[in-house]
Amino acid sequence: MSYRLAPSHAIFLAIVLAFTVAMNHSAITAKFSLNNLIILVPASVIAVILIIVILLSGSDSDTPPEGGMRKMLGDLLLLALFCAFCSLMFVIGFDVATFFFVWFGIVLCGERSLWKPPAFALVFAVLATTAFGALFPFPMKTLVL
Repeated sequence: MSYRLAPSHAIFLAIVLAFTVAMNHSAITAKFSLNNLIILVPASVIAVILIIVILLSGSDSDTPPEGGMRKMLGDLLLLALFCAFCSLMFVIGFDVATFFFVWFGIVLCGERSLWKPPAFALVFAVLATTAFGALFPFPMKTLVL
Protein backbone atom coordinates (compact mmCIF):
# COMPACT_ATOMS: atom_id res chain seq x y z
CA MET A 1 0.00 0.00 0.00
CA SER A 2 1.49 3.29 -1.05
CA TYR A 3 0.87 6.21 1.23
CA ARG A 4 0.59 9.72 -0.15
CA LEU A 5 -0.19 12.92 1.63
CA ALA A 6 -0.44 16.07 -0.43
CA PRO A 7 2.12 18.69 0.62
CA SER A 8 -0.64 21.22 1.24
CA HIS A 9 -2.38 18.74 3.56
CA ALA A 10 0.85 18.01 5.41
CA ILE A 11 1.50 21.73 5.88
CA PHE A 12 -2.06 22.27 7.11
CA LEU A 13 -1.79 19.39 9.60
CA ALA A 14 1.55 20.74 10.84
CA ILE A 15 0.03 24.20 11.33
CA VAL A 16 -2.95 22.77 13.23
CA LEU A 17 -0.65 20.71 15.44
CA ALA A 18 1.68 23.66 16.11
CA PHE A 19 -1.27 25.93 16.92
CA THR A 20 -2.76 23.31 19.25
CA VAL A 21 0.51 22.87 21.13
CA ALA A 22 1.10 26.64 21.35
CA MET A 23 -2.41 27.40 22.62
CA ASN A 24 -2.24 24.66 25.26
CA HIS A 25 1.20 25.76 26.39
CA SER A 26 0.04 29.37 26.65
CA ALA A 27 -3.13 28.47 28.57
CA ILE A 28 -1.34 26.14 30.98
CA THR A 29 1.44 28.67 31.56
CA ALA A 30 -1.06 31.47 32.23
CA LYS A 31 -3.12 29.59 34.81
CA PHE A 32 -3.59 25.88 35.31
CA SER A 33 -7.25 25.92 36.33
CA LEU A 34 -10.44 24.26 35.16
CA ASN A 35 -12.00 27.57 34.07
CA ASN A 36 -9.01 28.31 31.87
CA LEU A 37 -8.76 24.88 30.27
CA ILE A 38 -12.37 23.64 30.12
CA ILE A 39 -12.81 24.23 26.37
CA LEU A 40 -9.24 24.30 25.11
CA VAL A 41 -7.99 20.93 26.32
CA PRO A 42 -10.90 18.80 25.01
CA ALA A 43 -10.79 20.62 21.67
CA SER A 44 -7.04 20.09 21.49
CA VAL A 45 -7.35 16.40 22.28
CA ILE A 46 -9.93 16.05 19.51
CA ALA A 47 -7.64 17.94 17.09
CA VAL A 48 -4.67 15.69 17.87
CA ILE A 49 -6.81 12.55 17.52
CA LEU A 50 -8.11 13.77 14.15
CA ILE A 51 -4.58 14.50 12.96
CA ILE A 52 -3.48 10.99 13.93
CA VAL A 53 -6.51 9.43 12.21
CA ILE A 54 -5.87 11.43 9.03
CA LEU A 55 -2.21 10.44 9.00
CA LEU A 56 -2.97 6.76 9.59
CA SER A 57 -5.77 6.56 7.01
CA GLY A 58 -3.95 8.35 4.20
CA SER A 59 -5.53 8.15 0.78
CA ASP A 60 -3.59 7.21 -2.31
CA SER A 61 -6.37 7.92 -4.78
CA ASP A 62 -5.49 10.17 -7.68
CA THR A 63 -9.09 10.94 -8.57
CA PRO A 64 -10.04 14.61 -8.31
CA PRO A 65 -12.88 15.51 -5.97
CA GLU A 66 -16.35 15.58 -7.48
CA GLY A 67 -18.16 18.88 -7.93
CA GLY A 68 -15.13 20.91 -8.93
CA MET A 69 -15.56 24.67 -8.93
CA ARG A 70 -19.15 24.62 -7.66
CA LYS A 71 -18.20 22.65 -4.54
CA MET A 72 -15.22 24.89 -3.90
CA LEU A 73 -17.41 28.00 -4.22
CA GLY A 74 -19.87 26.52 -1.71
CA ASP A 75 -17.03 25.80 0.70
CA LEU A 76 -15.73 29.35 0.33
CA LEU A 77 -19.22 30.74 0.98
CA LEU A 78 -19.48 28.64 4.15
CA LEU A 79 -16.06 29.91 5.23
CA ALA A 80 -17.15 33.51 4.60
CA LEU A 81 -20.34 32.84 6.55
CA PHE A 82 -18.30 31.51 9.48
CA CYS A 83 -16.06 34.60 9.37
CA ALA A 84 -19.17 36.79 9.46
CA PHE A 85 -20.50 34.77 12.41
CA CYS A 86 -17.25 35.20 14.34
CA SER A 87 -17.24 38.94 13.66
CA LEU A 88 -20.91 39.59 14.34
CA MET A 89 -21.36 37.60 17.53
CA PHE A 90 -19.72 40.45 19.46
CA VAL A 91 -21.80 43.09 17.68
CA ILE A 92 -25.33 41.65 17.53
CA GLY A 93 -24.93 38.98 20.20
CA PHE A 94 -24.07 35.31 20.25
CA ASP A 95 -27.69 34.15 20.12
CA VAL A 96 -28.72 36.11 17.02
CA ALA A 97 -25.41 35.49 15.22
CA THR A 98 -25.74 31.75 15.89
CA PHE A 99 -29.33 31.75 14.65
CA PHE A 100 -28.43 33.39 11.33
CA PHE A 101 -25.23 31.38 10.89
CA VAL A 102 -27.04 28.06 11.30
CA TRP A 103 -29.98 29.18 9.14
CA PHE A 104 -27.85 30.40 6.24
CA GLY A 105 -25.48 27.44 6.60
CA ILE A 106 -28.34 24.96 6.26
CA VAL A 107 -29.67 26.81 3.20
CA LEU A 108 -26.19 26.92 1.63
CA CYS A 109 -25.86 23.17 2.15
CA GLY A 110 -28.98 22.57 0.06
CA GLU A 111 -32.07 22.47 2.26
CA ARG A 112 -35.06 23.59 0.15
CA SER A 113 -37.76 23.67 2.80
CA LEU A 114 -38.86 27.12 3.92
CA TRP A 115 -39.67 26.32 7.54
CA LYS A 116 -37.04 23.74 8.55
CA PRO A 117 -33.88 25.93 8.46
CA PRO A 118 -35.21 28.73 10.70
CA ALA A 119 -36.88 26.23 13.04
CA PHE A 120 -33.71 24.19 13.47
CA ALA A 121 -31.63 27.37 13.74
CA LEU A 122 -33.90 28.68 16.51
CA VAL A 123 -33.71 25.46 18.52
CA PHE A 124 -29.95 25.22 18.04
CA ALA A 125 -29.36 28.89 18.95
CA VAL A 126 -31.42 28.60 22.14
CA LEU A 127 -29.72 25.37 23.21
CA ALA A 128 -26.20 26.57 22.35
CA THR A 129 -26.66 29.95 24.03
CA THR A 130 -28.14 28.37 27.16
CA ALA A 131 -25.45 25.68 27.34
CA PHE A 132 -22.55 28.06 26.76
CA GLY A 133 -24.05 30.57 29.19
CA ALA A 134 -24.11 27.90 31.89
CA LEU A 135 -20.65 26.61 30.98
CA PHE A 136 -18.63 29.82 30.73
CA PRO A 137 -17.72 31.64 33.93
CA PHE A 138 -18.02 35.05 32.25
CA PRO A 139 -20.98 36.89 30.70
CA MET A 140 -21.66 36.42 27.02
CA LYS A 141 -23.19 39.20 24.92
CA THR A 142 -26.67 38.25 23.73
CA LEU A 143 -29.44 40.25 22.13
CA VAL A 144 -32.55 38.19 22.89
CA LEU A 145 -31.71 35.43 25.37
